[in-house]
Amino acid sequence: MTPYGEKDENADIPEEVLNAVIPLVWASGKPGRAKSVTPIKTELKSGAQPVRKKQYPIRLEARKGLEPLINSFLEYGLLWECQSELNTPILPVRKPNSQEYRLVQDLREINAQTVDVHPVVPNPYTLLASIPENNMYFTVLDLKDAFFCIPVDEQSQLIFAFGWESPNTGRKTQLYWTVLPQGFKKTPTLFGNVLAKELEQWQCNNGHITLLQYVDDLLIGSSNDSECFEATISLLNFLGLAGYRISKKKKAQIA
Repeated sequence: MTPYGEKDENADIPEEVLNAVIPLVWASGKPGRAKSVTPIKTELKSGAQPVRKKQYPIRLEARKGLEPLINSFLEYGLLWECQSELNTPILPVRKPNSQEYRLVQDLREINAQTVDVHPVVPNPYTLLASIPENNMYFTVLDLKDAFFCIPVDEQSQLIFAFGWESPNTGRKTQLYWTVLPQGFKKTPTLFGNVLAKELEQWQCNNGHITLLQYVDDLLIGSSNDSECFEATISLLNFLGLAGYRISKKKKAQIA
């Protein structure tokens, strides 16, 4: 029984799903890491100048709000300390109706100086319109911290350096991302391409299953309840073994 005021993360997930899926697929703190992905290299435009933007002043309260997030990213190896001539500022953004903060990095200068890639993120309305009319059963999967699953090549990591001042000790340092950062213009496209290539390796025993991808969201559709269930189990296990993690809170099966 779940204590009053606490949400059971398994409440919306059928027990038969939990019993059939490898536990590591469910997100539990540390983000996953794609196992068969080559670290992403970021190419600067010809004549690009080093980006050296000073950090904006951040109130002590906001720095205290960011500290748990920074510490967890350091613990998980998503951030590393460095000394770099490059720097872009960060912004603390308080979540609505919460005391928690999100870490937002101002990467506009980096975005302007890196070579573009053609965006291949599909139009969601076009995707939904492609669902066969006989599909009546669906599973929607949300990949947790999906961009953090993709490593950045060591030669490209310092591009994403930013400054940080501890709210407790006042120590100032620089940190850089070892994984694809949010706010980088190419992150959704790069991740989407990586995941699409991974999904080509998924072998579904039923050829009548619909699988749609929109960046880090996946939809399975079928005309048959049991076929949708079997495909869901198969895909969850495939993703877990490939190094991805699924959010229990955002997973929903809709009939």
